[in-house]
Amino acid sequence: MLRSNYLRPLTSGLLGITLMLPASFFMLALLARVLFGSKAMYYYIAPSFLQSPYRIFAFHKAQMIIISLVLAILFNALTIVRIDLERGRHGLEVGLSIRRYWLNTAVALQGILLLIVLIAYTLIQHVRY
Repeated sequence: MLRSNYLRPLTSGLLGITLMLPASFFMLALLARVLFGSKAMYYYIAPSFLQSPYRIFAFHKAQMIIISLVLAILFNALTIVRIDLERGRHGLEVGLSIRRYWLNTAVALQGILLLIVLIAYTLIQHVRY
């Protein structure tokens, strides 16, 4: 029982870190372009919808980056927050509890910050072009 209590948070934390790799790689490429002028890596992964033809059902690099980041946030948030249906005075009530897992909290917060930066980047790219 004790082993399963640590296995689920650790698994979702490691999965979240793995799913954040594309967004982290993009931020590294963006930082290298801004600071050092390196364009090759940036143009390879840049999630601008304007750099290549965009069809609505095509699997684009930007979609992969944003969807993997949202999944990382979702998996870790579901590990942190526990929702229970409990019997109350007037029927079923929803009980909400928060578990204290530092790895999952750190991954979820970093994912949220990366998602905010990526959304701001996408909006700037659309306004710019």
